[in-house]
Amino acid sequence: MKARYVKGAAIGLAAVICLLASTLSIAGGAALSQSRDKKAVQKLHNEAKKAIRSGHYEKARKIYQEVLDEGDKDLQALLGISLAWLKDQSFQNCYDRANEALVIDPENARAHALVGMALLRSGYVYNAIQSLYRAFKSDPKEPMAYGAAAEIDYYEGRARDARVKALQAYSLDPNEPDYLMTIARSASRLEMFAEAADAYEQFLVIAPKTDSERRDRIRGLIDFYRQLSGIEVHELGGPRFAEARFNLGSDRRPYLKIRLNGREAIFVIDTGSGFTVISKEAAKRFGVSEIARGGKSQGVGGDGKFDIVYGLIKSLQIGEVRVRSVPCFIRPFHGTRERPNEERADGFIGLSVLAHFITEIDYKDSIMRLDRPPEQPPAAGVQSATARSTTIQPEKTVVPFRTTQNGLISIETEIDDTHRINAILDSGASSTVISQAAVERLKMHDKIIKGQTVRVIGAAGISDNVELLFIKNCRVADLQHKNMRALVLDFAAINETSGFEQSGILGGDFLRNFRVTIDFSRAQVSFRPY
Repeated sequence: MKARYVKGAAIGLAAVICLLASTLSIAGGAALSQSRDKKAVQKLHNEAKKAIRSGHYEKARKIYQEVLDEGDKDLQALLGISLAWLKDQSFQNCYDRANEALVIDPENARAHALVGMALLRSGYVYNAIQSLYRAFKSDPKEPMAYGAAAEIDYYEGRARDARVKALQAYSLDPNEPDYLMTIARSASRLEMFAEAADAYEQFLVIAPKTDSERRDRIRGLIDFYRQLSGIEVHELGGPRFAEARFNLGSDRRPYLKIRLNGREAIFVIDTGSGFTVISKEAAKRFGVSEIARGGKSQGVGGDGKFDIVYGLIKSLQIGEVRVRSVPCFIRPFHGTRERPNEERADGFIGLSVLAHFITEIDYKDSIMRLDRPPEQPPAAGVQSATARSTTIQPEKTVVPFRTTQNGLISIETEIDDTHRINAILDSGASSTVISQAAVERLKMHDKIIKGQTVRVIGAAGISDNVELLFIKNCRVADLQHKNMRALVLDFAAINETSGFEQSGILGGDFLRNFRVTIDFSRAQVSFRPY
């Protein structure tokens, strides 16, 4: 009995040892497998990041989705896939995936910054700011939060603040090319052309090589800014206040006689152009030569694009005011010969000139008034458009505005008492316009006027069979214009460089009902009804 007991004990001990060895082997194998899984996941993350840096955003999303399909909610994969959607300008998808990340980590700074950036690019600036506050609260060094805040500063006319924030974002993440774009744009608005050229050159070094058209535009800008470096552009002379009469054309655009390089010319007052523009034919006639070129610009009409050619006007005189060294675009004009002589424009006076003044367009009396503000307006005069509110006075309404990346004035506008959109203030446009995307998004197809189409002549060419939309009420703050016919146009080319979505244009059919005063130093426009 004793022998059997000892033998049984020996057998039991061997079994325990064998079981223990097996358990250790399984545990070790699981640990090794888990280690290999982590390495595999990290490899996928690295591949996805590389795909984003090279501009292959769909490939990056597929890789990140492969990580997510493993079953675990991978926070970094959600953030990565959200960024890839942002880069592809699919802002709803960016927003959705970033919010999925916030379910996992409600305090994640990058997720809040991605939500903020998606909202900003979609035009919801106030909501974007709330998300950026949360991002900074979670991590005061989140680079994307600085980048988005810099863009908001830029849109609201605070170019110096935008430059500082963009530089901070770039110092925190020197591999993100978007921050260099904001540095370059802010520097150029401040007329720091050498710095703008340097920033664009660095952008070309680190940005994806996939967008060749964009890279061509930037190379042209670099050449242009190198030409302007050391030149005092928009050098002002004459009295601080001046008036000039214009002719309100049959197309509801203000045509102004000016002196260009000492000779009389006809220019349209164009708040819908960030730059001064001269026709290719007029450039030859007035001796405005090309100094740089590169890429294509975006505009309404035709295929939405036209070659970018830069020139430099020696002098431009409006009334008694003189402006020397005026950078300009040189491009073909369409349909000019079909216009009456007094409406055959040689060019367009853009915001790059008008922004140096408090500019008033008095449609009733056909007078433009230019009032040069103090050299350094009070800092308190420039506040966030989200902090400033519309001021309604007995004789006028004062509305804050933002500027797009390409320098256009954007105003919050209400359509038919329910739909809020961002609309460009455009005295150079005959008619109010609604984007095709807005008609789709706001489900306004039933407002399309059946059986009516028109021909539209824009900066990029001629578009035929353009549909019209009936607007019962177009409202800016407390001001409204009823029973309008708006053109329906594709804004894809415009929004490619606007920074945040624009869905409309307020043209001459709306603006002619007011005396419009634009104060760029305070980023506000006042409307005085007639």
